[in-house]
Amino acid sequence: MAKDFLAGVQDHYDVIVIGSGLAGLTGANVLAKQGYSVLLLEHHYQLGGMATWFKRRGGHIFDISLHGFPVGMIKSCRKYWTPEIADSIVQLKGIRFENPQFSLRTSFTREDFTKIITDKFGIPFETVDRFFTTARSMNFFDDQGKTTRELFEEFFPGRTDVQRLLMEPITYANGSTLDDPSHHLRHRVQ
Repeated sequence: MAKDFLAGVQDHYDVIVIGSGLAGLTGANVLAKQGYSVLLLEHHYQLGGMATWFKRRGGHIFDISLHGFPVGMIKSCRKYWTPEIADSIVQLKGIRFENPQFSLRTSFTREDFTKIITDKFGIPFETVDRFFTTARSMNFFDDQGKTTRELFEEFFPGRTDVQRLLMEPITYANGSTLDDPSHHLRHRVQ
């Protein structure tokens, strides 16, 4: 008998979230934890959007998730994976951001981010350099008190464009949010 995916659906919800990608799942989860009744709608039989997988005949699994490998990961890939897998990884030389706040290309290096933030967003070099130096000096044990949002506001107050540029790779890499401890930045701003 086929599964009835609409079993238990109510007539009214406080919020309806359309799409079960990472944003939809996160939004529905946060709202439900805050006491809202939430209906999450998805047209596919599997949740996760671009962070999911599918199987082909013969059992081969295709992981269609977005992936990024910082330069330091090359050694890890060679150490923990087979040489065949490690040698098949093609490292991107850069990435393009397209969103309502900006359109740009970056190589994901500290130097490139500094140049973009100073040239494109007009933030003084000294401020950007101080930000990266501060973020890089943080560690998990001592820097639990300040959130990423607070750190961004300290250096780039009201600049959601700069915050978005810096936050996107962190969110992709480990799912961190603006309200997580700011020490998460350390590994992303090498």
